[in-house]
Amino acid sequence: MTAKRVGIVGVGLISDIFIKNMIEMFTSTQVVGCTARNWEHIKAKAEQFNIAAMTMDEMFEDSSIDIIVNLTPAAAHHEIIKRALTNGKHVYTEKSLALNYAQADELIKLADAKGLLLGSAPDTFLGSGVQTAIRAVNDGLIGDITGYSIVLNRGLELLYEFMDFLIKPGAGIGYDFGVYALTALFSILGPADEVCGFLQTNRPLREYKTSLKNRAGEQYEIENENIMAAAIKMRNGILGTLMCKGVAVFPEIPYLSLQGTRGILYLPDPNEFGGDVIYQPGAMTPRQIRGGEQERILENHHRYSEDSRGIGVADMATSLSEGRPHRANATIQRHLLELLDGIVSSYNSKSYSKLTSDFVRPTPLTGDEVF
Repeated sequence: MTAKRVGIVGVGLISDIFIKNMIEMFTSTQVVGCTARNWEHIKAKAEQFNIAAMTMDEMFEDSSIDIIVNLTPAAAHHEIIKRALTNGKHVYTEKSLALNYAQADELIKLADAKGLLLGSAPDTFLGSGVQTAIRAVNDGLIGDITGYSIVLNRGLELLYEFMDFLIKPGAGIGYDFGVYALTALFSILGPADEVCGFLQTNRPLREYKTSLKNRAGEQYEIENENIMAAAIKMRNGILGTLMCKGVAVFPEIPYLSLQGTRGILYLPDPNEFGGDVIYQPGAMTPRQIRGGEQERILENHHRYSEDSRGIGVADMATSLSEGRPHRANATIQRHLLELLDGIVSSYNSKSYSKLTSDFVRPTPLTGDEVF
């Protein structure tokens, strides 16, 4: 298989692990150049990884580049992705796919019209943690799933100090952080059907406290939600809950569980690729509770337990050679944006939001794949 040539748009902090993995971990990708808005930043990143420093025009007009990997902030995604698709490039983007469902739908329709692949992070669901959980569910380990619970806590107080995009519209706690757990959920249970939600912006007016960027004492305003709660009905009828809070503390200790008729699965941090999947077997009588099977960590049969960001790109590159669907498909993230937009709409209208978009659940990994 010939490696697909990749161009990187955006050279911020997250670009290091993407570029490193696509050079060192995955054989299906060949990173050839990078671009951004600041030429000095472009040159520094190009020198760091021994790739070409390119202008935007050079990258989008280079016919030898197969895939554009977009690592810009979410507010720039629609413009960058649309330009790349218009120039005949397959595209993989950091989350979120776009700022809202309407933009995501437009981009997917453009990609389809041009016969191009469009993918989007998170790709953490391709790691060993979620893939181990998928195998357990598919094997019937916990029986019929009757519900799920997601609780995510993050201390945004510090992150607000140096990640300016986190206070902007489109980067609220659900859109920036909840997407990891929801993508994992979708990969296991499929699409959602209906949602009812609540939002809060806790202490919208704040003051910079650290000396980062020399802004200590300055006031700033949070322009999005930092608390999101929802009740979600999946299309298969399963009910569950979501709670995302950005007004908690570090360390982040997420809680994700799938409850079934024969037991409960506890999933690891959805923002990571690995971690333990814990199985709690069911017990119906006191005797079973005392003498029955004990809680245990499931055996991991899958690769990619370390930080494997970029696996979605590598899978896309492999799919181009194999002629199969790629797994981190943009249709999943379009549906996720419809869900998140639906939570906002539900809160504003004080009514339920019905979802209409769809996606095909990604084919689980066997554990033998090498991208």
